[in-house]
Amino acid sequence: MSAAAMLPRIHLLDPDVANQIAAGEVIERPASVVKELLENSIDAASRKIIVTTAGAGTRLISVQDDGQGIHRDDLVLALQPHATSKLNCASDLEQIASLGFRGEALPSIASVSRFQLLTRQQHADNAWSIDNSLAVKPAARTVGTTVEVRDLFHATPARRKFLKSERTEWLHIQSLVKAVALGHSHISFELINEGQHVLRLPASADSPEKRVADVCGKSFLKQSVCVDAHSEDMRLRGWTGLAQAARSQSDRQYFFINGRLVQDKNINHAVRLAYRELVEHGRFPSYVLFLQLDPATIDMNVHPAKSEVRFAEPRNVHDFIYASLTNCLNDNSAQTLQLETTKLTATQKAWTINESRASYQNNHVQKAFFKTGLNDKPVFIFAAKGKFLIVDTASGQLLIDVIAANKLIAFHNMLESYGTDTVTLKDIHVPVSCKLEPDELDTLHKHEAEIKRWGFLLEPVSPDHIAVRTIPALFGYADIIALVKDLLTSLNTVQDASQVATTLAEHVNTSGSNMNDEDVALLVNKIQEYETSEGEDRHLPWRLLDQASLATLLKR
Repeated sequence: MSAAAMLPRIHLLDPDVANQIAAGEVIERPASVVKELLENSIDAASRKIIVTTAGAGTRLISVQDDGQGIHRDDLVLALQPHATSKLNCASDLEQIASLGFRGEALPSIASVSRFQLLTRQQHADNAWSIDNSLAVKPAARTVGTTVEVRDLFHATPARRKFLKSERTEWLHIQSLVKAVALGHSHISFELINEGQHVLRLPASADSPEKRVADVCGKSFLKQSVCVDAHSEDMRLRGWTGLAQAARSQSDRQYFFINGRLVQDKNINHAVRLAYRELVEHGRFPSYVLFLQLDPATIDMNVHPAKSEVRFAEPRNVHDFIYASLTNCLNDNSAQTLQLETTKLTATQKAWTINESRASYQNNHVQKAFFKTGLNDKPVFIFAAKGKFLIVDTASGQLLIDVIAANKLIAFHNMLESYGTDTVTLKDIHVPVSCKLEPDELDTLHKHEAEIKRWGFLLEPVSPDHIAVRTIPALFGYADIIALVKDLLTSLNTVQDASQVATTLAEHVNTSGSNMNDEDVALLVNKIQEYETSEGEDRHLPWRLLDQASLATLLKR
């Protein structure tokens, strides 16, 4: 190796550079700063926390609490790397019960911002402040701590290039404050953005369900069941949504371990497994769950932001969560599938479907079946709780998953008509009033033209209410408020029209329970139109029935 190609000698980094590297691990965006400061305030036994932002946190983040405050002599230490009030020795890492180590994130935050901390302890004569210069000065403040972070990433402008739009960063902050507030109902939270109060969540220690209702809505509580399960060393409590509480996005999934909001693959798998027969593919269950376990059995230091965890016995935790949710959902008869015959002649016998999740493969034979025409009026001969139909035609018999078929047809109809004048509209003669959250109002204003292209006419009637005047005719029997909110959520999170169409298709009237022969004929005609217009093989929710397939699908 030539001298010119030789690597530099190993050396110690300048402390400022080291702090900025640490900030990159902990502070991904403004919401990361809010998270670290909120956790410090909670650990300081605060009863009221006020978060103030400007410029989606890039111009200002202020977190004010009424907690215990910091001793004057500890202020300089609080801005030094690896200084903390939560650990004394290495063994303490094995039993972390707090959310953050007071002071550990502060040097990282201060290294990438214009930073000031004001604090006062109870019985102290006055408050004290410290900033980037590390000069400690007298200040005026009541008991507690205020941290002000201004011009975030001003010292590392390259970091700002990785931030999303101001609106997106603000929504991350809002979602984070709501999530943290869910886990600490005994604390009052306020969120102020650009001088406007966005959230006011009063403390509700004696009624945690009130905090859940304030954050997730009363409808979630009505569509969920309480969980309270115990084992020798674990307890799972909270609320888990029934099938009707499922959403098109995973934005109402909150799981706390010892008070800390976490994302864990092991936990997510246990929850998905518990819901596998209740929630359709593409929908996400809703839940607010709290797991308590011995801190010695969990490692919270896997991720710099402590959002991931490692369990000493992951299988036990997984099985406990799965069993707890499964028992709770089953005990409440949540969406249990029961098959019943609804139209059988005296000479027919009831058949039991021997296939829980059929995959209906479209092939050339099936395509030929539809292209030749059905010649006469189809008649259904069997229905299973509005889910499956067996339809008799002159050309043969079809097994149809009615729910999936209607959604698939609606999906393609919407994509074909999106942005054209071919959308069939339904006027709502008595407009439906709908209250929107601040982020939903932002989406309404930003995507006004796109909303009209989807066939919706939404008119503001007050600062936080709209009137729904027109919707696509496909959704004539849908829950209009839920439909509109899912549209706004989808437009806020995705850009692809097919993903929006997928979300909307979940609201189409899919039940086959009350279908008559005319309805069945209309559905089969739609299927025929779909088959003859598609040029590629797909997995579709219908299939031909012959003697061979019946032998595998059905048994007497």
